[in-house]
Amino acid sequence: MTARAVKSFSAFDFRADFGPQPEEVAADPARVSFTGEEIAGLIAQVRAETLADLAKVRTQSESERLAAVTAELTQALDEIAEVMRLIASTQYHATTEARLRSLIDGAAARIAGGQGDLFAEIGRGPE
Repeated sequence: MTARAVKSFSAFDFRADFGPQPEEVAADPARVSFTGEEIAGLIAQVRAETLADLAKVRTQSESERLAAVTAELTQALDEIAEVMRLIASTQYHATTEARLRSLIDGAAARIAGGQGDLFAEIGRGPE
């Protein structure tokens, strides 16, 4: 290993880069600056808009779910009405009896399941 003798040294002009910057950059038209209050206001605005969008999506999703359940229950009620018409006009032969059983069982299953779907959200409360 070779060693070199230090012949001279000069003082380093230390300055912190975290202090106030020169005002010459303020003339730059592409530069945008915000105060702390403006940034806090923008953050609050973005947060409020995001929460509103999220609530809108949740409401739309719930509306679609309720519409599907309502359509299913309406179909089940239509089938019950058909059963009533068949009962009123039937002579009770084997095919009619099998069709009646099928309609009644299907309608009852959909109504029971649909009510559970329709009211499932009530017990949950807000998320």
